[in-house]
Amino acid sequence: MKMVRVTISLILLAISFALAGEPMEQSGTLSSISEGKTIFVIHGSRNLNGNIKIIPHEGNQIEISYRKWAEAESPSQARQFLDLIDLRIISSDDRTTLNILTPSDSPWEGSNYHVSLEIVVQLPEKMQIEGQLQFMKLEVRGPFNGVSVKSGFSELDISDISGPIEIATSFAQITLADITGSVKAETRYGLIRASDINVPLGSAIFKNTGGGITLSDIQGPVEAYTSYSPIEAQDITADEGSVVFRTSYSPINLSDISGEIICETSFSPIKIINCSLTHGQSRIETSFSPINAELSTADESELFIYNNYNNINLSIPSGISTQIAASVDQGGRIHTSRLPVKPSFLDATRLEGKLGNGNGRIELKVSGIGAIEIEGR
Repeated sequence: MKMVRVTISLILLAISFALAGEPMEQSGTLSSISEGKTIFVIHGSRNLNGNIKIIPHEGNQIEISYRKWAEAESPSQARQFLDLIDLRIISSDDRTTLNILTPSDSPWEGSNYHVSLEIVVQLPEKMQIEGQLQFMKLEVRGPFNGVSVKSGFSELDISDISGPIEIATSFAQITLADITGSVKAETRYGLIRASDINVPLGSAIFKNTGGGITLSDIQGPVEAYTSYSPIEAQDITADEGSVVFRTSYSPINLSDISGEIICETSFSPIKIINCSLTHGQSRIETSFSPINAELSTADESELFIYNNYNNINLSIPSGISTQIAASVDQGGRIHTSRLPVKPSFLDATRLEGKLGNGNGRIELKVSGIGAIEIEGR
């Protein structure tokens, strides 16, 4: 009899373990007429993970499909969690709002239970998108007419937008592609990637703290700021605008940049390939690390290159028209090669002269021990 009781107990225990931790799902759809609406707004829950994907479709309907998912101690508890997640659509004036609602003291918080929400939103093309999120990743695939989203900690992935972009998050990556319009993108401790951006008015501004910035194929003025992380950029054309790159304790690598350039870091190298200085006063500066810069044009602009306790290596076309002033401290060295410089002043620590008609100006200075190498090609 005792053996039977033990056997029954083990069977019941096995059944309870089999039921415990089983995932449960609920799916559903919502819809709303979009006629007269130009803005779609999404308000996320403050204690719910998951993904939101927004895509275009034909017609004047806003179509939303969702899948709620929970894994808890028992099926009844998982069902309770799912019932606490509510999605509601509200329409007013020129906008439609999707609210994702959960209790402020949701029972899964601070536990080993898992709850998430997957949403796919289909909107008529050309709508604007606004949002306030916390943890849910947002993916937007246009064409849409602008995105303005603030998030606490979620990844933001935006593409094919004709209109202004203003997005912010933290501890998560930002990805932008195929954008026409001004850009303001900010994160902390997450990578920023941006490519194929055209800025007809305004500028593209990228701000980070403790995370890298990688940019490519941008038409228009650009500003990129971070710290303790590298900046990499290529194929940037600012026309009559400026291109600003600032970080600290991390390298900057640039190629095929055109415009007025401000490039600053510290204790890390700067490498610039095929840079066209079209106007203004450009500046390149670091300390205790080398600067290697290759210019393709600089005839109608001014360039100032500063370094402390390391070298400056500058490559320029031999037919360039500019004034040159180079100086080092005692113990430093200045050397030029393959350049028809007409010197007006020359000694062991300073060179002044001009190339061609001297239309532009290039000034190089090393403080502390370091060398300046200016090479023609």
